[in-house]
Amino acid sequence: MAAPQPDRLHLLGIRHHGPGSARAVLSALDAADPAVVLIEGPPDADELIAFAGLPAMVPPIALLVHAQDDAANASFFPFALFSPEWQAIRWALARGRPVRFIDLPASHRLAERAKAKQTESNEGEVAPEDTRAPAPDEPDTVDPELAQIRRDPLAYLATLAGYDDSESWWNAIVEQGAHGPEIFAALEAAIAALREKIDQLPYQPADEAQRELRREAHMRLEIAAALGEQDGAVAVICGAWHVPALRRKVALKDDRALLKGLPQVKVTATWVPWTETRLAAASGYGAGVISPGWYAHLWQGLQHGQAAALDATGFTTRWQARVAELLRRNGRPASTASVIEASRLAITLAALRNVALPGLAEMREASLATLCEGETAPFRLIEQQLIIGQRVGEIDDSVPQMPLAADLARWQRKLKLKPEALDTDIALDLRSEAGLAKSQLLHRLGLIQVPWGRLQGSGQSRGTFRENWRLRWEPEYSVRLVEALVHGTTVAQAAGNAAVTNAQAATSLNTVAAIVRGCLEAGLSEAAETTIALLQQRSAATSDVADLTEAVPPLAEILRYGTARALPTEALRLLVTSLVEAICAGLVYACRSLQADVAADLRGRLARLDVAIGLIEDRGLRDGWSRALLHVAADASAHPLLKGLANRVLYDQGIVSPEQTALALSRALSRSVPTLEAGDWLDGFLGQSGQVLLHDQMLRRIIDGWLAAIDDEAFNNLLPVMRRAFASFDRNERRRLLDELARQRPLAVGSTSDASPLLPPAPLPATAAGFDAALPLLLTILGADRPIKEANR
Repeated sequence: MAAPQPDRLHLLGIRHHGPGSARAVLSALDAADPAVVLIEGPPDADELIAFAGLPAMVPPIALLVHAQDDAANASFFPFALFSPEWQAIRWALARGRPVRFIDLPASHRLAERAKAKQTESNEGEVAPEDTRAPAPDEPDTVDPELAQIRRDPLAYLATLAGYDDSESWWNAIVEQGAHGPEIFAALEAAIAALREKIDQLPYQPADEAQRELRREAHMRLEIAAALGEQDGAVAVICGAWHVPALRRKVALKDDRALLKGLPQVKVTATWVPWTETRLAAASGYGAGVISPGWYAHLWQGLQHGQAAALDATGFTTRWQARVAELLRRNGRPASTASVIEASRLAITLAALRNVALPGLAEMREASLATLCEGETAPFRLIEQQLIIGQRVGEIDDSVPQMPLAADLARWQRKLKLKPEALDTDIALDLRSEAGLAKSQLLHRLGLIQVPWGRLQGSGQSRGTFRENWRLRWEPEYSVRLVEALVHGTTVAQAAGNAAVTNAQAATSLNTVAAIVRGCLEAGLSEAAETTIALLQQRSAATSDVADLTEAVPPLAEILRYGTARALPTEALRLLVTSLVEAICAGLVYACRSLQADVAADLRGRLARLDVAIGLIEDRGLRDGWSRALLHVAADASAHPLLKGLANRVLYDQGIVSPEQTALALSRALSRSVPTLEAGDWLDGFLGQSGQVLLHDQMLRRIIDGWLAAIDDEAFNNLLPVMRRAFASFDRNERRRLLDELARQRPLAVGSTSDASPLLPPAPLPATAAGFDAALPLLLTILGADRPIKEANR
């Protein structure tokens, strides 16, 4: 290939999402006035470039390119307002110049990714990302300077220029400067020297190097084609690293040979909203910048057509004023005097560090010292909302979108729910038409794995007509919407079909029950009826009581919504009734011959089931449940943990009297029962609340006497069980329990003046003096070390 004429080809090497680079690009385009503009980007999306000129296209936005038969195999190509590529596109469209992308098509890159994924799946392990060609002298004889350049080329240049890192160097030299086209020649020379040194390395990451060579070969071919199409100038906007390779003289046949036979898949492309948060390098975006919000502010000051250099005072004051306004919005005072002081401090720091304009480091230190008064907590807010930024882009309605994305956009406009990149809390009243519609939309999105909103609970309202949601939009949800297209073209249709599909594939009744609840909350009546029928069928075919117990609570809770939602109440109630009846029939057998961990898991399930049955308000179900618990409580083969739980539930319900409960407790804690078995019974009985010991003196004295009678060795063995049983007591419960014991301490446990025939003998009396001596230590251990009033003694 003949070398292009220097005056026709303009290679503009930039940093993706760099405001200084964007300004320099606009200056270079004005000077060169090219006939065609070529941009590093996916040619598969060339037809979408024209939409970038619409006023309603508000960055940050991104091109989404995905495989037609696998939406998850996708790539994003983000653009910020200050991205050089975005500004170049707008420049060309405004002047009617041809503009197109010239990078290796995404159809090839996505095909390679699919092939690699298939290979990993077949081999059962992940292939290494950095496969090096073998070298006899690797790595001991490699020049340390060359190795450093290979690891981080720009950091090497920054070190030579006296900067601590590449970010600071690039910002000071490129992004914060008011450069013209001359900056590109200087960058090209520096990058060319770096690449020449790297070529001396005896090894290269083979896959990565081959991929870059193909990209650069494709770009050279596109540049050659553009130069041959017309006689005018050609401007190329690409990453600065590629410029020396694009300038290199390479035969056309060699570039074509390098690209021959590449795999390819059919792809679809569209524009989607992006977020400043996802432009940040901290999000994992490879071409991300550290501070998108700060760069947006910098771009405002570097707008094309302004003075050659920024006014440091005005630029700095505007930033510190934004910091102050943010602090005031969040309830922290920030005076105008502090803004002035912060601005002066930032300018002074820049002068001391010999930089022309205060950078982000100087702005940070000035804000922290003055407006935040040295406190880091408010400064974290500044970093999140100003330095990184929270903006979400907007797409024009005329842009062809995926059907699901278009339907969601319609609902967002109708319900006035704007996607934002920061956490936004909303409270919904399900009795209102708007509140119910918003709730149903968010629940439907959850069924197709687009968790834009996360339910936070009912807040201060104890009713069932309020929901609190926390909303946060993530760009990845655009891919989830594409993936969900297999289930339908509207949010409602896709959510219903996805729910039925997932319920059919579920292996546990609990999962199916949760899907049923999701359908009911989402207002999907047909899907709800289908999944209810499926759950009924599955429950009739299983004998696993533990699985059945987990299916009831989500269904019982959904019945509480009453008239706030249109529910198939009868079908749901019949389903819950049949599930509970099946549980009751097999409960006593399910509680026998269990390992400790299995028994502990079943206890938790049964406790949740008891609460759920209480929500159903069906006397027949409650009676059947009580009879099943009576069988468990009396069954000698049942695990003591579950027997203790059964006795506690029966006691709380009033099915058995306090005297009967005391007798059961006395028997469970008698000397004939092994200590650990007795501890399990007590653990099951106490559960998650110590209130029973505060209100029932008889039960409290039985447990007190049993503990006093245990010898040292048995007590040490019992400690883990007892600690688990009493660990759930809150501070107030511990305090009150000690107060109750303090009231009774003058009476020795072994005394017969107030003895009950249910109490076990206690050979070790607890005297008042002994109790007084032990009490301070007990209070400290229990976290309740405040003085006991004499009136309570």
